[in-house]
Amino acid sequence: MSDKSRRRKAFVVGSVAALAMVAASCGESSSGSSGSADGKNVFRRPVDLVVPFGPGGGADQVARASAAAMEGIIDQQIPVVNVPGATGSTGMTKMLSGRPGESMAILIQDTLTTVPAGTASFKLDEVRGACRLQSMPSAIMVRKGTFPNWDALAAAAKERPGQLKVATVGTNSVDDIVLAALRDKLGTQFRAVPFSEPSERYAALLGGGVDVLYEQLGDVKQYLDSGDFVPVILISDEKVKGFENVPTAGELGLPEEVVLPQFRGLVVSSKSSDDVVQALSDACGEAVKTPEMTKFQEQVFAAADSYQPADEFQSFLEEQQTLIGEQLKSYNIGG
Repeated sequence: MSDKSRRRKAFVVGSVAALAMVAASCGESSSGSSGSADGKNVFRRPVDLVVPFGPGGGADQVARASAAAMEGIIDQQIPVVNVPGATGSTGMTKMLSGRPGESMAILIQDTLTTVPAGTASFKLDEVRGACRLQSMPSAIMVRKGTFPNWDALAAAAKERPGQLKVATVGTNSVDDIVLAALRDKLGTQFRAVPFSEPSERYAALLGGGVDVLYEQLGDVKQYLDSGDFVPVILISDEKVKGFENVPTAGELGLPEEVVLPQFRGLVVSSKSSDDVVQALSDACGEAVKTPEMTKFQEQVFAAADSYQPADEFQSFLEEQQTLIGEQLKSYNIGG
């Protein structure tokens, strides 16, 4: 065989091999793009999880529990970063300033409320829901040895209108909607005192700096177990196990629209890719089924149907924004 023939044969063999590699690569690419996104192939760097509130509160607790459960699923570290301020807006701004796909945040009901209230530093269309992690009841609570039940607290509030102080999560929050409903429907006028740090709210009630606390039951379970905090109204559409003798908001005559369950979920920048959103949604779905997360959810009174995948959570957020906006307008709260 001549040198020219050998070169021609080598060229043909090499070309065929190269075409085969390209075809195989295309096949892998097309097969990898179908179905749900594999988190282990989507995330190349750690994904920060921003908590828009201080350490120790419910948002911080679920963030750390879900991050621990999700790290092995997406095969990346999930550092939890607390950035409190402005009822969550400061933390949301921090998340949105990060690179899409490398930052996410816990969004809760109170932070969402600031969007229709006109006080948020972000808009809902700037974020995408990845998953809802929790839906849980809230309560109006007092310190032990002060008011034995709602009737006693209501009587004191009517005798001293605007003097009894309630620790809340922030201005223009769902807390304010509930307090306004109590004023209009039951004639009890309280003074809201916002605290950005959960620990400050709890310390204020324990130390007598405030008379009442609006909080989720699961966030203060240690104080409920010790008897230091006593719930007098459940902001829930049904009774809660262990607190069957505590009246619900509906039983006291508050409108159904006011009974908004506290939710917590993961959101990312709207600039994030579909693969990122789907991978996080799938990872959340796996995480909430782990024994550790299942036990945690039960301990904090989270509803059994708390989890929502990305599409459902996004629709839920849009519906909640509309409903909350109507309530804010009804009670003349916010801008």
